[in-house]
Amino acid sequence: MEKFSLDKEWRFHKGEIASSPIHTHTECYMAAKAGGAAGAADPNYDRSDWEIVNLPHDYAVENEFDEKYGPASGYKARGKAWYAKNFTLPETMRGKRLTINFGGVTSVCTVYMNGSVVGRNFSAYNSFAVDITDVALFGSSFNSLVIQVDADVIEGWWYEGAGIYRHVDLIVSPLLSVAHNGIFVHPKKLNNGLWNVIAETTVQNDTDSDAEFTVKSFITDADGKPAGAESADFIAEAYESAVVTQNILSRSPRLWDIDDPYMYTLKTELYSNGELAETIYTPFGFRTIEIDKDNGFFLNGRHVLLRGTCNHQDHAGVGVAVPDSINEYRIRLLKEMGSNAYRCAHGNPTPEILDYCDKYGLLVMDENRWFNTSEDCLNQLRSMVKRDRNHPSVIMYSLFNEEPLQGTPTGRRLARHMQSEVKKLDNTRFTLGAMNNGVTSEDGACDILDITGFNYITHTYDEFREKYPDMPMLGSENDSAFQTRGVYKTDREKHIIDCYDSEAAPWGNTYRDGFKQVDTREHIMGLFIWTGFDYRGEPTPFEWPSISTQFGIMDTCGFKKDAFYLNKAYFTSEPMIHVLPHWNHKVGDTVRVMAHTNCEDAELFLNGESLGKKPVDKYDMCDWQVEFVPGILELAGYKDGTEVCRDSVKTAGNAAKLKLEPHKDELYGGRADACAIAVSAEDENGNFVPTAQNLIKFECAGGRIIGVGNGDPNSHESDKLPQRHLFNGLCQVIIEPDDGAESVTLKASADGLQSREISIPVKNGREKRYIPSINEKYVSVWRTNVELFAEKPRYDIVIEDHDMNNWTVARAGGGYDERFDGKTGYALYRTTVSVTPTDKTLEF
Repeated sequence: MEKFSLDKEWRFHKGEIASSPIHTHTECYMAAKAGGAAGAADPNYDRSDWEIVNLPHDYAVENEFDEKYGPASGYKARGKAWYAKNFTLPETMRGKRLTINFGGVTSVCTVYMNGSVVGRNFSAYNSFAVDITDVALFGSSFNSLVIQVDADVIEGWWYEGAGIYRHVDLIVSPLLSVAHNGIFVHPKKLNNGLWNVIAETTVQNDTDSDAEFTVKSFITDADGKPAGAESADFIAEAYESAVVTQNILSRSPRLWDIDDPYMYTLKTELYSNGELAETIYTPFGFRTIEIDKDNGFFLNGRHVLLRGTCNHQDHAGVGVAVPDSINEYRIRLLKEMGSNAYRCAHGNPTPEILDYCDKYGLLVMDENRWFNTSEDCLNQLRSMVKRDRNHPSVIMYSLFNEEPLQGTPTGRRLARHMQSEVKKLDNTRFTLGAMNNGVTSEDGACDILDITGFNYITHTYDEFREKYPDMPMLGSENDSAFQTRGVYKTDREKHIIDCYDSEAAPWGNTYRDGFKQVDTREHIMGLFIWTGFDYRGEPTPFEWPSISTQFGIMDTCGFKKDAFYLNKAYFTSEPMIHVLPHWNHKVGDTVRVMAHTNCEDAELFLNGESLGKKPVDKYDMCDWQVEFVPGILELAGYKDGTEVCRDSVKTAGNAAKLKLEPHKDELYGGRADACAIAVSAEDENGNFVPTAQNLIKFECAGGRIIGVGNGDPNSHESDKLPQRHLFNGLCQVIIEPDDGAESVTLKASADGLQSREISIPVKNGREKRYIPSINEKYVSVWRTNVELFAEKPRYDIVIEDHDMNNWTVARAGGGYDERFDGKTGYALYRTTVSVTPTDKTLEF
């Protein structure tokens, strides 16, 4: 198998393109034929004035905010659009199976290849593949890949973005090869350190004869050392598939764990006629998972309280088209907080997120989007399981979220059917539904899955436990507490909420109470906090002019709110303490000072003078009322009477200069790498100014700015202009390197402040192999005579509109010219071409 990226140089048109009315016999006849797509899907359509974009791409994030588009979408238009990519394929790919894999497209899309519909997809959240083997052209003939996107179709009540917002790849395989997502490797622990690695390989035979083949499987550790092998011979019938199951013994492997996420690789070699036909590498991990109705969740035999967050897909500045390295940045922040679990809310995630959960050790609740057993929706469910079942991080599949039918007999039937489909493909992981009501309904779905998930409704925990004592319980969605980063006094007119954990949604809990509800019940296996990050759309608790939520432990940029440290105190055991608020106030103000800590006692100091030591309540923490005096405010944390940690804030002067902090030290060329740079203001002594709101302007050399943000839930500034105001001292800019650049330089400046410049080196990494685009206009579809003329015909010969027998349509490179072989005579080719921008019609 070979993989090539199709991410670069797509032609893009925002908005619908009306097709010309079809009147003539020829137009109608050809539109009903393979390759006969009309309008923008026509390979001959002139797209020279379309914008050129790279993927991933979200066209909604570029739109202005407008109240008429409603809160769910974040007050941004979505609409319809077209994408097109023309490219050639080498002759070496002829006779191979060609599959285009789409990571995700928002929302409904139709895929055209060389004028034929080759696929449709009906959800923004599942990955899907289309087979183009039969319609692809090779050599000098160009291929036309066109995607029609309808993002007006709504699947969620949050910002969903619009467009081809994940990666697109071309997969090239032999006609006898491993099927798409056709490998399932699941280790099973035996005894005395011995494991049986069950490797199921689905081999697809697209040839016209039965095929004998051999599958050789090798397990290697992270250093490439062998850890087991097996070989099996099999036969696949013509145009059928065969499943080969191998049992590979491995002794005393290093386990994948949240604290040591160690990965192995299954190398699959497929041999046909004694020759190696294909090699596929599948990362996996050794680990065991168990659930107990009384004691919760166990990983590798030890009890683990799930300390998770729920997360949507978007990020400041880029919408849902989040670069891989920014997704990694987000996962690392969650891990830093002490989180060990990640819920994909509410749909199948970008595949790379699961790679990072594998890498950093987060346990995943993989979530399905549609509670439906139609064949389309079941295919989406199957796609999720087959794509994600080799990730050791994935421990459970959530089949639905807050469905009105969940407590009804209909919901029970749906859940049972969906669970059966999951178990056919993967019976090694648990299933649940995330329920916000109906959990005690005897006719509902609450007790037929492996786990009952509770979205809020903490008041039903004990009632449910009494009625269903044998059902494992999980807080699948918790809290919905509100905070605005850097705010310490609620002002509802300004749509801002303080960071003292003082407010939560009417259906939810504060962080303190939410954690307590789970932590004091040993049978509940953990919680997933709503949410790890603020997200656009569903603005809560305020609507217009608010455009994003305030649920996040971090804001839309990933900047930490004080809730980050409160939850870190709950989630971690290494001594830590955090003091809030900042220490820039008015002289004479009485300020509430709070400790977020996992210590037993905390002592507050102002300019070196103790203001008292207090015991720390595990859930409610402790606080002081302090009259503001400029200087240094410090908190010391104690365990067993000994100071073990300290944190401080300092009064800052007026903003004098800027500071730039990249989230990584280097970029990699050739793979669309990106870097998030935090921008802040400092006083003349280098102290962070938490109240700064300056407008920052950016210049970039050697790269490009792909998005800006500041985490302000009420900001209507553009995500794409090279400027942004600081919000409570911070903003963010995301950059990508240009092709061939050795470094990317970013300059930030603001009126009255010392500017700052930073240069990030670009290193050569493992480059993606891209399929380049053809941007020239090709004239490929012609009308031509079926039989050769003996005499040279006139170029203006009359062709009857209804005559499809003497005159046919031929495409350059389509093979029709084989009729010339061994014959003499004349052929006439005729076509019409629209030329932009003059819109003149030329006839050949």
